[in-house]
This record gives sequence, C-alpha cells and structure tokens, in this order.
Amino acid sequence: MVDCKKCVNSGCCKLVIEISKEEYNELSEVVKKEFTKHIDSFLEKNPHLKGAAKEIEGVYHVNYARMNKDKDGYCPLLDRESMLCSVYEERPQVCKSYSNMKCEKIRLLSYEV
Repeated sequence: MVDCKKCVNSGCCKLVIEISKEEYNELSEVVKKEFTKHIDSFLEKNPHLKGAAKEIEGVYHVNYARMNKDKDGYCPLLDRESMLCSVYEERPQVCKSYSNMKCEKIRLLSYEV
C-alpha cells in the first residue's frame, strides 16, 4: 500500500490507466466520465464500422477504457491543491494495488528527466 500523503510529485497519477469492462461498469458516474472507452475511439476513427460495434467491442474486454489526462498530464481526479486522489475510496483497482516499490521507481525516473 502506498502512503500518498508522503508523495512528492504524484508521479503515479501520470501513468496510463486502463480498466476492464467489468470494472468500468462498476464505477460511479463521477469516475466513469473521466474514462474513454476504446470502442468509442475506434469507431470515431472508423465510422463505417458502427454497425459492427457489438462484435468489435469484445476485442476491448480487458482493456475496455483508458483514463483521460488533463493538459498537465495528470489524472483528472487528482486534487491539484492537496495532490491527493479526489475519489480515493472509489479509485480504480490498478490505483488501489499500486505498491511503494513502483512509486519509488517513478520518483527516480522523474528526477532523471
């Protein structure tokens, strides 16, 4: 478990977050609106395939939706004043399972850049 209050740069909040269809369906509307479903992006680029949307959607079962990023590259659910998650209790599973070891590696990488 990561103690987010000790974080110096919220580097993990800049990572790509993808979730499954099951997890997407369980999200609150507040959190869900910050994700883009891959099928929607695909059909926007390929409108001639809209009739096959149901069949194509199955391809995106595991990586069903991707969290959007704000202009600064951070998660839109990150409170910029506190640099803490604004939906901490209902954050995606990948955020819940994030470990300190990963956090330390991100900090090292962000200092090297």
